[in-house]
Amino acid sequence: HALIGLSQDADDGDEYVSFEKYEDKKYILRYMEDNEDPNESDTISYETGLLKIGDHYFIDVYPHYDEGMEEEDYLFRSFIPAHAVLKIEWENDAMRLYTLSYDRLNELFEQNRIRIRHQMFEDYIVITATTDELQKFIKKYADDEMAFDDPDKLVKIR
Repeated sequence: HALIGLSQDADDGDEYVSFEKYEDKKYILRYMEDNEDPNESDTISYETGLLKIGDHYFIDVYPHYDEGMEEEDYLFRSFIPAHAVLKIEWENDAMRLYTLSYDRLNELFEQNRIRIRHQMFEDYIVITATTDELQKFIKKYADDEMAFDDPDKLVKIR
């Protein structure tokens, strides 16, 4: 599968992303800084599912509890884990990951142009809609380039 493997950020050669098969239809995404070996770098792990909505592919990203981490780890005690959805496109040996644009979403909410259940906080928006409502929202804005920030281009190295 084109998702599985190790990729390097095309713009920042010190950042790496790997996808490994995890469970049925799930993957582990590891984001690593300064080193492609997750044991020798600052690593953040996520459970990931690949989904197709309309004509586009997305990954659903959720914090992953790695073996060896203490359950009382400050990060896991201090935050409520949340899903994030990223648009993904492939081109030869590279993939592009797009995050939803906070500025664009904020603008649409302020103008009452979108009506999806959400909660506004000082620096972020939490969408509280059902899965079905969220998928309809994503499908509607999937082709809107302004709805997404510039992508991270990841080039597969193995």
